[in-house]
Amino acid sequence: PADVSVYTDLGVCYATGVALGMATATDDCDPAPVISNNAPATFPKGVTTVTWLAIDSSGNTATCDQLVTVFDNEAPVITCPADIAVYTDPGQCSAVVTLIPATAVDNCDPAPAITHDWAGGPFPKGDTIVTWKAEDASGNWMTCPQTITVWDNENPLITCPADIAVNTDPGVCYATVALVAATATDNCDVPIITNDAPATFPKGV
Repeated sequence: PADVSVYTDLGVCYATGVALGMATATDDCDPAPVISNNAPATFPKGVTTVTWLAIDSSGNTATCDQLVTVFDNEAPVITCPADIAVYTDPGQCSAVVTLIPATAVDNCDPAPAITHDWAGGPFPKGDTIVTWKAEDASGNWMTCPQTITVWDNENPLITCPADIAVNTDPGVCYATVALVAATATDNCDVPIITNDAPATFPKGV
């Protein structure tokens, strides 16, 4: 019969129930030579040669070969590591995070290649999606996402202006004072600076 190409059965690295067809044979004396083959019950991934045998009533034989090719088109099953949430590193608006690799199993490949799309380096503040990929030796692949969340819990550093001493305004017991703004720095943001100063400052501190 003609050569046959099939895919592996689900979850295994072989194929069963392969429809081989039937060889035919003619003979000068025997109208119905006995036909048999050496086909296995299961066909592993790759190429298997099935040899067909025809034998007539006089014991004369002839053989022919049929190729059965089994392809693996089943993607690995990948399991992503748990999402990670961390705080920014001191003085930085990012965090260095050690990634634990994803894991994967495959019907044929005992060790699918595991990769991810993160270029490396610290993770910035906010959410970053790392896409993990498992690819087997046949080129079948599957991906899964992992979220890396970096929170900023570092307070700004504020520097107050110098203390001020002034006299009361003429005829009143208070002073109108022009304040110099405080300054501040932050690991991630441009801080918003406010104060609780009154419109006028009474005598005293």
